[in-house]
Amino acid sequence: MTLSDRLYYYMPDDQAKDQSNRGKYNCAEAMYRAIIDHYNLSVSEDAKSQMAAFGGGMFVGDVCGFLVGGYAALAVMYADSTPPMANQKLKSISSQYHKLFNQEFNGSDCAKIKPAYGGCSQYGIRAAKIFEELIESTK
Repeated sequence: MTLSDRLYYYMPDDQAKDQSNRGKYNCAEAMYRAIIDHYNLSVSEDAKSQMAAFGGGMFVGDVCGFLVGGYAALAVMYADSTPPMANQKLKSISSQYHKLFNQEFNGSDCAKIKPAYGGCSQYGIRAAKIFEELIESTK
């Protein structure tokens, strides 16, 4: 199963066969949960729930929740005992994700991206592919 498939599970659109999660998670939660599942990372349910405040561009159309959810997952994947500002791997991969995301969507502003793509589902799937390709390229 691809990361995009996992994301679609958490954030299905109205055409999905399985509607059990529809509306249960926002973009940031869906991205974070999909990445945590896909890479089999150990994260508590409480930590997953903390992503709720970042959906919809932090509920004000600001930075896209797919980008924020990806950043949070990168911290789980690459943080270690090194102070974050000295963690070159985390800094490098985070800036790469930001660059690729911004190139693909011409920015990271939810209020601009969401209407351009007719909602979150389709560009969320592309964001998941960007994330997955980035991780694969760094192995």
